[in-house]
Parts: sequence; structure tokens; C-alpha cells
Amino acid sequence: MMRFSKEAYELMDQFERDYHHLRLDREKDKQLWTKGNIYEDGETNKTFAIYCMGYSFGKTRGIV
Repeated sequence: MMRFSKEAYELMDQFERDYHHLRLDREKDKQLWTKGNIYEDGETNKTFAIYCMGYSFGKTRGIV
């Protein structure tokens, strides 16, 4: 999955629907996104990183 792609934004939207109870404020400075800091909250970033890994694993297995 490429950063800033339609797929990436769709994954972020789905993550936010699934984890609506977390602090979901996105970083305004998109330069930080290239370092993996999508959300202002560190725990949310960790959770999103794990979510992305699961999504990627599912794609490689043909599940997603």
C-alpha cells in the first residue's frame, strides 16, 4: 500500500470507524506521515501500524 494513495486513505477511514473510541486527530504536517506519525496520539499510531500490518498480511494471503 502506498502512502497518500486512495487505498491508504480508505484504510485510515475504515480504521477510524473500527476504532472510533481512540483519539483520532490526524497530524496536520504530512511530512510526519512519512515517518509513520499519522495521528497525534502515540497509542493511536501504534494501533494503526498494527492494523496496517494485519491488512497487509491479509492482502498477501488473499483474504482482503
